[in-house]
Amino acid sequence: MTRYLLADTHFGDPEVLSYTDRPFGSVAEMNDALLAGWNGAVDADDTVVFVGDFAVPSEPTTVRRWLHRVQGDVVFVAGDHDEGARRSHAVDVRASYSLAVGDRTLHCVHDPADAPPDHEGWVVHGHHHDMRPDAYPFADPDARRANVGVELLDYRPIPVAELADFLDRGTYLAERPRRES
Repeated sequence: MTRYLLADTHFGDPEVLSYTDRPFGSVAEMNDALLAGWNGAVDADDTVVFVGDFAVPSEPTTVRRWLHRVQGDVVFVAGDHDEGARRSHAVDVRASYSLAVGDRTLHCVHDPADAPPDHEGWVVHGHHHDMRPDAYPFADPDARRANVGVELLDYRPIPVAELADFLDRGTYLAERPRRES
């Protein structure tokens, strides 16, 4: 079993194409790429800690439909576009989630402004997509924040162990480095 992190899929959302740099010509193309990225990485016995903004419109039926199409168990941290997930009864929705990785704690919240000020570990978040890369990059060791929005992860979940390796390096990274093919 592998644990993954991911945020801001916005399945079905036409507006996300206009305010991010997603390279898709249509919502259908975006949805197909997001599903391929998720299901290409995640197996049925894996867990994805999803850090907010899953599907638009955020209606319970829409959320359930998308949850049935993605692999793995989902630990769902609500974002500002997840009202339907809260009402869907398809997933346990949380305001935050913490996980231990070695001697480090990752505190997952959708919006980094909602992280507790006394948190001692790293804040893992989404919310800012790729719109403010200087302030909210993939890895910021000075602020101890990691942005797991799909735009910064090449549209696929990141294994928690891989993220931990990047954090151990202590290097500022604008986005997840691309894998060699």
